[in-house]
Amino acid sequence: MKPTILSTNELPTSREQQIRISPKIKFSAWHTFKHHIPRFILTILIDIVFPLVIYFGLQKLTKPVYALLLAGTPPLLMVICKALISRTFDALGFLIFFGFVISGVVAIVTRNSIILLLEKSLVTGILSLIFGITLIPFQCCSCRCKLRPLAYYFYQDLVPTNRAQVGLLESAFNEEYDQANDQYAQLKEEITVPKLSDKEEVAKVYEWIYKHCPSFRFACYTITSIWSIGLLLEFIARLTLILMHLPINKIVIYAHVILSSITILCIISSIICIIIERKYTLLSIERWNEQSQQPRKDFSNRRASLVIIECNSNSVSNVNI
Repeated sequence: MKPTILSTNELPTSREQQIRISPKIKFSAWHTFKHHIPRFILTILIDIVFPLVIYFGLQKLTKPVYALLLAGTPPLLMVICKALISRTFDALGFLIFFGFVISGVVAIVTRNSIILLLEKSLVTGILSLIFGITLIPFQCCSCRCKLRPLAYYFYQDLVPTNRAQVGLLESAFNEEYDQANDQYAQLKEEITVPKLSDKEEVAKVYEWIYKHCPSFRFACYTITSIWSIGLLLEFIARLTLILMHLPINKIVIYAHVILSSITILCIISSIICIIIERKYTLLSIERWNEQSQQPRKDFSNRRASLVIIECNSNSVSNVNI
């Protein structure tokens, strides 16, 4: 029987099918952030609206120190409920709880309502310092312990992203393995990738993006800087109001207006940074996919440029490459 000649294109392997470049991924800001709107509205109600309503509703019925103390309970209850439901340690919630308890005890003992106003300034000041500290590149224990901008960790919680959503090839998680055993890996029909949980996959994806995409690193530093500066300005503004010896009612109103304005500005700025960052990050991932696929295509072309199969009606008798 006459030998049959098959070209490379006629012999697609499962490995080649696996590493095909996925179609271009489009980022939708509305699709990403729409499920955070209820949480944002709830936060505004609990942290800003309810405390104001409780304070001005109770100030004529009791002393200002007790009115302020009761007005601070909604955010505190929110922190406690979140800890009980998620069963996780919330560092920010612990800081708010600790500051509220200490300032509440001191305010009741001294009967000075200004102490409660200072407590909120202290919390925002500490948060601003924490954001600023994470901007310092730090690592120890042979690169196992790395300090990254705080926004990097907020990304994983607020914008969870898996491999498919950014079009990242499965081989990205085996990059070191492929580099060390590239020829062996390409001779295999497919590489078995361990199944990851959702949180593990999100963490892996962001770890890879942070390492390979400068746009993402820049966005993490930018967003962290925005919140550090914003919280610092809120701290300075609230402290200035207290030092000006304004009436407590005016301090409460002005402080909440300042806090709301700065928070909204920081959120809008962060969303803009994320939208711009995701556009350039997707382009970087697309280029990486193309570059990682090309060596495998070249190897496949060299390996199977010509395959001569001598066959009969029942089986393959000889294969020459």
